Amino acid sequence: MLGVLAPETVLLAAGGQWASAKRSVADMKSHGSDSWTLAHAFYADSGGFLLQPLDSSPFPVTAKQIHYMVKQNYLSVPDISEKEIFDKSKADYVTKTIACLQTGWFVTECAARAIQKLPVSPIELSTCAIILCTVTIYFFWLQKPLNVATPTTLTVGESMQTILQRAGSDAEKRFWNTPLDFVEPPTNYTFCNWPALANRLGPYRKPLVRIPNDRNPRLYGLRQRFLYTLILVIFSTISFAEWYFEFPTNIEKTVWRVACIVCEASLLVHAIGEGVVLCQKSPPFDYIYIEGYKLQWPANLLFFVPAATYFVARIALIAVAVSSLRMMPAKSFVQVQWSAFIPHL
Repeated sequence: MLGVLAPETVLLAAGGQWASAKRSVADMKSHGSDSWTLAHAFYADSGGFLLQPLDSSPFPVTAKQIHYMVKQNYLSVPDISEKEIFDKSKADYVTKTIACLQTGWFVTECAARAIQKLPVSPIELSTCAIILCTVTIYFFWLQKPLNVATPTTLTVGESMQTILQRAGSDAEKRFWNTPLDFVEPPTNYTFCNWPALANRLGPYRKPLVRIPNDRNPRLYGLRQRFLYTLILVIFSTISFAEWYFEFPTNIEKTVWRVACIVCEASLLVHAIGEGVVLCQKSPPFDYIYIEGYKLQWPANLLFFVPAATYFVARIALIAVAVSSLRMMPAKSFVQVQWSAFIPHL
């Protein structure tokens, strides 16, 4: 459902995970390890590694936390190959390639209809917009193993108490997820900000037995943010292509046009708010994707008001796209003449 109503949120999560994996590879390379790849980093951030200290039960560790343990000489770089990691995965390159080919054919057919002056229905155009996000997500997750159920245990020859004592004042705070929270603070949004949900819905036996599904690493760097913003703008702008489509009623046409404008305006207001936040250097204007200023009044209005209006406009676009199917223009049923694209003598 989220992938239909707001695929850009899934895209942001995928982009954050990809950025985290890229940072992990760079960190390991700076430490002299060339065997650590994106697949290893994704595997770690997905909960693929469990740390087993001498004095506690095993708990999952992220790629950044593994780098810390390697840097402090508690561990060596995990000896597991990419082949072993992907052998645990429930998907492979073939599955992802077939999915991309199917979506590519759909986009090609829609483009051919436009070239031959045939109408493209709103539901088809909305699907093309979602495909843009889907293909980008596939790119971000190309090296990510899927649904790995059996983690790899890393045994450390020290007690957790000793590791925390050597870490100094940084490790004195009470941990929320695992004892290594001081290395990388928790990035799972829901349970960190609403502890009552954690107690009711879990998986909050401390330390964690697995990494939460809503873990959301941040995008770093202007280039990564610009890439995400560009895809988001294209995604929301595609709907304007149906500005002159023959909707069943004028009311539906008006709702579609207004929703298109509201989506674009909401993104603009949010982008301005983000720009203001990024220019600030002190709290409450810390740039964290869904924390920092976005949880502090009244600065959070820069996020929640545009997000709410954007969400309502997205629902309106989907509703009109579905309702328009009841009375389509006659040319919508005309098939593409592929022979017209072949040169004739």
